[in-house]
Amino acid sequence: MTLTRIQAELYALTHRGNPGDRAFYAKACSNTRRVLELGSGYGRLIPDLLGSGASRTSKRELWGIEQDPHMLAEAKRAVRSLTIRRQSLVHLCAGDMRDFNYDLQFDRIILPYNGLNCLLNRRDTLRCLKCVKRHLAPGGEFIFDVWLADQFYQDAASTAYHDDPGPILTLTHRSQTWDVFEKSRLCRRLQRLDVTYTYVSREKNTEVAIQISQRYAPAAEHRALLQAAGLHVQATYGDFAQRRLGRNSPFLVVRAT
Repeated sequence: MTLTRIQAELYALTHRGNPGDRAFYAKACSNTRRVLELGSGYGRLIPDLLGSGASRTSKRELWGIEQDPHMLAEAKRAVRSLTIRRQSLVHLCAGDMRDFNYDLQFDRIILPYNGLNCLLNRRDTLRCLKCVKRHLAPGGEFIFDVWLADQFYQDAASTAYHDDPGPILTLTHRSQTWDVFEKSRLCRRLQRLDVTYTYVSREKNTEVAIQISQRYAPAAEHRALLQAAGLHVQATYGDFAQRRLGRNSPFLVVRAT
């Protein structure tokens, strides 16, 4: 699905990441020369990945790949708010995380905020991971996070979710107040969750809907696909504080070489 401009803007206001992920990725990418972010979206992590404070004198290069043109435009607008020197370190490109090719290798390649789940089958996931393998510098790391889906599938009682009829949040954009509603549907066979966000303007008779489809694979499948791509898991965590991965952990955070 390609977003319109207002969809991209509303998405950016709604999806702000998971608690602790910004600091986690900033630390994971410190002391590196070149970083590639897959699915860089509206540029949420760019300032953190570049570093702050004393590290602003560093020459770390940040590359980002984003497929949606309006999300990419949002990211480029975010970059223009940086200093001229820091802008020169950021390279944002339109591209597909399943099929990218640079004459570069990267010390870190990251895929944050459930981005891997946007690939809706094993074939596409493996294609992405093989691209990652080709672009990792010697000693480099691939780091990603997804929702830990194992318990999710065991607990899910049906394919239909009974969503709260009230708004999940209210936000202000373009001088309007928007109530945001969420509706989800799970397909067990495809390991797929389709979520529709509907934004309803209080001032105007306007609705904007965004559907996000993600495939929630169990942890064992992620490990198997990483191995098939030639990547080796070095560490797994259950959250961004790097706590031990357990049955009830909210996330699967993986570092692979």
